[in-house]
Amino acid sequence: MSKDIFVFIERKDGAVRKVSFELLSKAKEIAGNISSDSYAILVGHNIKETADELKAYADKIIVVDKEILQEYRWDTYTQAMEYLVKKYNPKMVFGASTATGKDLFPRLAARLEMPIVSDAIGIDFEGQEMKIKKPLYGGKVISWVTFSGGKNTFVTFRPNTFSIEKKMLNGEIIEETMDVQKDTRINVLGIHKANIKKIDLQEADFIICGGRGMKGPENFQDLEEIAGIMGGRAGASRAVVDAKWRDYDDQVGKSGKTVSPKLYIGCGISGALHHTMGMDTSKVIVAINKDPNAPIFQYADYGIVDDIFTILPVLREGLKKAKEEL
Repeated sequence: MSKDIFVFIERKDGAVRKVSFELLSKAKEIAGNISSDSYAILVGHNIKETADELKAYADKIIVVDKEILQEYRWDTYTQAMEYLVKKYNPKMVFGASTATGKDLFPRLAARLEMPIVSDAIGIDFEGQEMKIKKPLYGGKVISWVTFSGGKNTFVTFRPNTFSIEKKMLNGEIIEETMDVQKDTRINVLGIHKANIKKIDLQEADFIICGGRGMKGPENFQDLEEIAGIMGGRAGASRAVVDAKWRDYDDQVGKSGKTVSPKLYIGCGISGALHHTMGMDTSKVIVAINKDPNAPIFQYADYGIVDDIFTILPVLREGLKKAKEEL
């Protein structure tokens, strides 16, 4: 087994996702400390320009360019990644804790009989020993996971876990060819993408999230305005999505999106475990609720006990003024 670190590169609408740059930055930092190389693993079709973009972030870029890999499918991408891991035998393989990562990485770990840590929020190392930081029980417990037996390891990290540092490298591009076959039992009839031009919820640095306390879908306009001022994204609790006030793409929680923004503001959200498990690793949490006993305050760094319809206009105008003064 080598000491090298692989990073699976995710793309969205042809562009590399922010979380992949985060993981490349961390992988290069770790590789430098253990005298190894960082690899960007790019799978897809017509991806030469993307490979050139990644040269500044990784020591080596492995490119698998085939028409059959144009769109993500678990069967084809698993074959490609399995082949590369077997051939290069890296110490660790990093990926994002996104819909794609949660689908792909457990399959790889099962096929290769390798350990996996999902939804991690940090990594530390002492010499050659790696420790993975992972929240448990809705963030009430933080665990540190280590590995024994000398096996390769898969780890998926939440977006916004690491900062992006452009290393100004000149990575070597390695083109790999392999036989990839579709699973004939699966027939994709079509791919329908929602026409959403908002910042990706999982990659937003600022999220203001509304719960049933918003009283109706029309009141989310206040949250949209504040999110626009801050260059962030408005989110929603599951109860709001179930009530058809907001689209599922806005849902924060265990069955929605797991987020880790720099600043999270919860408005009229009680703080049920289902929701807090999706946002408890936010860097700073602010809760606004008129119920002083709401569970959300147990997770908040700052709490405001008041009517949200009193607080939101003041917050909006204050942010507008502060932005104008910048």
